[in-house]
Amino acid sequence: MAKALTPSEFNQQVAKLIGQYGAGAFAATEGHYPAYTLFVEQDTVIAEPASSPKHRYGAFCVLALPLDEARLTEHMNKWLNRGEAYTLYLSMNVCRYDG
Repeated sequence: MAKALTPSEFNQQVAKLIGQYGAGAFAATEGHYPAYTLFVEQDTVIAEPASSPKHRYGAFCVLALPLDEARLTEHMNKWLNRGEAYTLYLSMNVCRYDG
């Protein structure tokens, strides 16, 4: 049985990906997809590109309105720190870790 990442492990890995690809890579307004979505493979959070068939099933931050880069970075940090990203990850993987 797979074990879920802890909030700290998840947030640390997502923060690294945001640093690598930029905050806007993992956020989009309602009804749209970002350049990358978040997936967990074994114990690693990965950035799934739009060219991947799994892309549309990954986690990302849904924005009410488009934000400029500074506000987007702040919003993404809050999304991580409030646990919203982690909660989304768990909800999308409940079958994997329920046991």
